[in-house]
Amino acid sequence: MSNLSGPDRDALLRLGSFRKYAPGEMLIVEGGLETDVMLILDGCAKVLVSADDGSTVLLAIRAPGDVVGELAALDGRPRSATVVAARGISAHVVSGVAFRACLRERPDVATELQRSVAGKLRAAIRYRIDATSAAVPVRLARTLDSLVRSYGRPTPQGLRIDVPLSNADLAALAGLSSASVQRALRALRADGAIRTEYRSVLVRDLAALRATAAGDFPPEAPEARGVAS
Repeated sequence: MSNLSGPDRDALLRLGSFRKYAPGEMLIVEGGLETDVMLILDGCAKVLVSADDGSTVLLAIRAPGDVVGELAALDGRPRSATVVAARGISAHVVSGVAFRACLRERPDVATELQRSVAGKLRAAIRYRIDATSAAVPVRLARTLDSLVRSYGRPTPQGLRIDVPLSNADLAALAGLSSASVQRALRALRADGAIRTEYRSVLVRDLAALRATAAGDFPPEAPEARGVAS
């Protein structure tokens, strides 16, 4: 949304209707046949999918400026994931028909949507690579770096990832076990890269975090250097 020109953004927001979602409320249900698109204006959401064993896997976080539901609007196929409000959300809901018409009439909107979808695809590819080859601290540091790039909020103490995330959520995003995430978080805290609070991560030293993401482990963290998750 932030990359659109004023006229294009206004045209998109004139479509559909404004809606609020309470924490825990579903914006989209996996397998659903509706094709509405949601433009998140405020709050954040979790993107979840069902695994073969019946468990739920957290795939991504979506925040203000993000679009959700665009794939079903484009191809008409059932929803590929469930989107749940992690905290209160304000969104603009546009029907699939109106959204596709807007893309045809406004090429710049279509171009930005293509970039958004491409960015999500690149993130999925990066995840697959990390999940099969990168060491535990690298995977977690890259996950935190990605989150701080998108959702970091400057504070006097550092960059706060402005999304409520539990250790289990971080484990799901990084493709790790909870135990591995706890060890890697402990190492990053010891290195001074981060500070953890209840469902919150504060990045105190971004350079140190990115050094770990690049594979340069701090000497204080030998127990967190394994590859197994």
